[in-house]
Amino acid sequence: MILGGIVLYYLNPTQYWFMPKCPFKMITGLSCPGCGIQRAIHALVHGEFAEAIRYNYFLAYSGPYAALFVIEWMMPQNKTREKLSHIIENKHVVYFYVLSFSIWLVVRNLLNI
Repeated sequence: MILGGIVLYYLNPTQYWFMPKCPFKMITGLSCPGCGIQRAIHALVHGEFAEAIRYNYFLAYSGPYAALFVIEWMMPQNKTREKLSHIIENKHVVYFYVLSFSIWLVVRNLLNI
């Protein structure tokens, strides 16, 4: 993860052919819910927060959720970690995330975002 951030700090994904491309977009022509995240991370590591959000609005929601998993992984084994794990891995929270992910797939392609 840190190595990926370093690579995206120095290499703008829009300028290099060897940077990974979205297979979903290449096959269908549609943007997946994750499209734009490489460019968004590149903008984030350069302190351009508004630009990062414009690349993928879903990042404003999915980023903090993903960060909770990283925080939980880094925490020592204790009751607080267990409590956080139960919250972020709760089936209702996961279902909501999957539902919002799916809705974002449809919305971003209908509105051409």
